[in-house]
Amino acid sequence: MKKTLLVAGMAAAILMSTSISYAATTNAADTKVKPQCEKKLPPKHGDFKGKKAPGMERPDRPNLDDRLKLTDEQKKQAHDIRMKGHKKMKPVFEKMKAKKEQIREIKKSDLSQEQKAKKIEPLKKDLKKLKQEARKIRMENTKEFEAILTPEQKAEFEKIKQEGREKAKQHKMKKRPCPINAKPAADKK
Repeated sequence: MKKTLLVAGMAAAILMSTSISYAATTNAADTKVKPQCEKKLPPKHGDFKGKKAPGMERPDRPNLDDRLKLTDEQKKQAHDIRMKGHKKMKPVFEKMKAKKEQIREIKKSDLSQEQKAKKIEPLKKDLKKLKQEARKIRMENTKEFEAILTPEQKAEFEKIKQEGREKAKQHKMKKRPCPINAKPAADKK
């Protein structure tokens, strides 16, 4: 009887110690600290039925239609211009996506760095041309949109664009290098 109790007690102690050590290792693995520069995942595309995605609402900033005080006719024309631009942009974006995917696949391949560079270079040139084409389409859309505005609305639109440029400039200044990817500083003597 004593032997059975002793064996049962030993077995219970062993089981408890293994479960405690397992819990300690899983908790330590779950609480890894991620570096701050790690990229955030893009938002999931959902059906928001004409509403902004959660967290994207900006009650402090009125939308362009309200800020420019567009008439109903101008709103309809602006919508048509946006849709026409979207139709023009869609194939360009699809081509860009395909080129980026090709570059990703080449980078994953077992080729030497030199061979990868040779294959990637023309794809990057094509990508640059596609970006220029997209920029050209955006500029055309902006010109079409400006054509439907009154002189007062054009002045306000220029003001809005300038504010956007300033925000972009400030945003660029805030960027810091990622400490993981940063090269060690050379010793200065």
